[in-house]
Amino acid sequence: MTVDNSATFTEASYLPNDLITQMAELEGGLHALLEKVKGDSQMTKDISTFLKKRAFLEESYGRDMVKVAQATAEAFDKAHPKSGTFGDVWISMLKVHENIGNQRIKFAASISDSAEDLLSLGRNIEKDRKKIKDAGMHYEKLVSDSDLLLEKSKQKFENSNEEWGRAVSQRNQEPTQPTKKNLFRSSRTPAQLDKTEVDCRNKMDAADAQYKSQQKKTIQTHAEYYESHLPKVLKDLKAVDDECSVALRYQLASYSYTYEQALTEDGLALDNDQGNGLRGLITKIDKDADWIEFVRLCTERIFGVHLEQQAEMSEDMVPDILKRCATVVEQYALSSVGIYRISGISSRIQKIKFKFENSDPNPISEEDLSDINNVTGVLKLWFRELPDPLFPSASYHQFLEAAKLPDDRTRVIGLHTVINELSDAHYATLKYLMCHLHKVQSYQRFNKMGAANLATIFGLTLMSSESGSQAQMIAVHDNQRIAESQLQAKVVQTILENYAEIFEDE
Repeated sequence: MTVDNSATFTEASYLPNDLITQMAELEGGLHALLEKVKGDSQMTKDISTFLKKRAFLEESYGRDMVKVAQATAEAFDKAHPKSGTFGDVWISMLKVHENIGNQRIKFAASISDSAEDLLSLGRNIEKDRKKIKDAGMHYEKLVSDSDLLLEKSKQKFENSNEEWGRAVSQRNQEPTQPTKKNLFRSSRTPAQLDKTEVDCRNKMDAADAQYKSQQKKTIQTHAEYYESHLPKVLKDLKAVDDECSVALRYQLASYSYTYEQALTEDGLALDNDQGNGLRGLITKIDKDADWIEFVRLCTERIFGVHLEQQAEMSEDMVPDILKRCATVVEQYALSSVGIYRISGISSRIQKIKFKFENSDPNPISEEDLSDINNVTGVLKLWFRELPDPLFPSASYHQFLEAAKLPDDRTRVIGLHTVINELSDAHYATLKYLMCHLHKVQSYQRFNKMGAANLATIFGLTLMSSESGSQAQMIAVHDNQRIAESQLQAKVVQTILENYAEIFEDE
């Protein structure tokens, strides 16, 4: 079997030391490698600049995406609170977009870190390059200075050699008859000529010795430079350049992986195995179910409807009208003087009632906020029109008996016992309302509505006589009617003053 020695050149056929040797033998090799390191260092800075700009774009995109998704979801919730499966899917799709935005912000932070690392790498490479360059220039100067000294000593030897030659030639000339031309020429004795020749010979020998000495030094300097200093400088430069290349490759690989991961997450946002991607979410839209829910809502009333029926529409069993009105009062009117005592305008109250009854997404408008008493008026109206009051008719007598107890502690325990026997709907609604009124009375310094004043207003609103007829109640003897009203107020006042104890956290 023959061996083919004509194999093509491959990069692996050269070892690092071979490359260093080639660069050392190449004229201007040091400066060429310095330029390469400089170029690679600048390359890291250029890539860092790109990644920084890319990070800025991704972060801006991500933040804008999150912002528009959140704002759209908030506006949609306010405008379409009962939009069925379509609304649920749309809100979920907006949440997906919000997640995409957050993922892009995270991606931006990652590539921004890579950009900073590359920028720092570029600075370090440039710093090391300068240090090695200074050393290389120092050794180059030693060689250059040595060559210059050799050239000077050579010139000095050649000059002294010529001078000695002239002295020898002059001494060896035979004396001749002076001519007119040489009449005024000074003549030296043979002894003087011999001395001149000897002096020139000594100067030539000294110059020759100096030249040979400098020649040895120059040869040694060249040897040290090309065999030791230059290879070391080139190796150091290559090590710096290798560090730059390895780090650059690592950062680009990291960027590529992070980018791929970001694209994968975007793909999962479009479609994933859990059905929470955009494609999967769209399949959850059920127009038939939405029509059924729409008809149910259209036929549903909230005024004059039992609490149990309204509680079915809320997870916490607290009717929406109570939460909406109480929230508005707490946001805008806790310091309003006479809150809940001053009546609103009947026409405005009826208009708000109409909007609640017809599932208006914004039943309380900006205009209604100009007179908060219209909002409190519609809430009191809703309580008055409950078929069975918040304090149920079946428990009416028990509440009054508990209010009659003379001892404060016993009265609180009695009311706590009766309240705990209420249905879930009545209990949850009563707790929410009393929590709200407790906040209102905590501002009595400003609104002049303490527990006693609020109890007077809500006693009759939240309770009715055993007969359940307001007309029959008025027909009762005045003294009896007044006493009953006082007991009703006593019930509410005791609950307000002991709210934390009666509705303790379970």
